[in-house]
Amino acid sequence: MPFIATNDVGTTMRRKLTPHQRLKVWEKTGGVCVLCECAIDAVRERWIVEHLRALELGGDDDFGNMGPAHEICARDKTRDDHRRAAHAKRQKIRHLGAEASKRPLPCGRNSPWKRTLSGQIVPR
Repeated sequence: MPFIATNDVGTTMRRKLTPHQRLKVWEKTGGVCVLCECAIDAVRERWIVEHLRALELGGDDDFGNMGPAHEICARDKTRDDHRRAAHAKRQKIRHLGAEASKRPLPCGRNSPWKRTLSGQIVPR
């Protein structure tokens, strides 16, 4: 079986957007929320620039991955993204074997008891 090199998808650093860049993101979609696809009334509704693919899930911090979104829609998406990222991190920890054992061996190194050469179990 050949060895397959895996790419680590790390977290991309977030950059602060200028007002001109926010305008560029707004005009890209014409003021339509990228999550619920409803028009955003910028005067009455709060909106933010949302990453379509979350940075913590390997998304890029460029204009192709950004779009305007209602603040409420973005909050729901961010909650789901955090849940998925935590699940992926737990999978990676299990895959690499870095997880602490849930069933440690009796009389093992971390146990308060030890087994002598004669077979007796005594406190450490």
